Amino acid sequence: MATYNTNTYANAVPNYGSEQQWLATLTVNYIPANAPALNIVQVGTTVTFDKFSGGDVTSSVNKHRPGGMGPEITYISLPTFSDITVSKVYETQNDHNVISDLHQLVGRAMVTLTLTPLDEEGNTYTGSNTNVIQPRTYWGRLTGVKDGGTDSTSNAPRMYEVDIAVESISN
Repeated sequence: MATYNTNTYANAVPNYGSEQQWLATLTVNYIPANAPALNIVQVGTTVTFDKFSGGDVTSSVNKHRPGGMGPEITYISLPTFSDITVSKVYETQNDHNVISDLHQLVGRAMVTLTLTPLDEEGNTYTGSNTNVIQPRTYWGRLTGVKDGGTDSTSNAPRMYEVDIAVESISN
């Protein structure tokens, strides 16, 4: 007869590996004083998005091979961040004026994109006393707004996208 240690499962930490267990929010942090009149967006406006991609961190490796056929040596190099694209369903009643304002702010507004991990109930996951999990925040400039396509023969939700050029990442 097989025996099982039920304490193994009772004390197990759930796996938070699902893509849907993340909350992606864009916050407008800076709008230039000479920006055009806006409908709804102001400093502090936050929009929740459905999809997130980008924000990868890489660096160009600097190498040198010394004389005498020695092994290559690498040197310190600075990180580079890939741009971020976030997207969400275009809900006309909520998003139309937001998108209009974002069009006016492309290349001008500074924003943060925060990725917050969620637990299995959709609440903010903070980890444990020994392993505290903080949201990851990307700081950068709003560089693009794509309204999304239209198709008179489709019933798929229309999605719009926002692009951000990342300058820094915290956590």
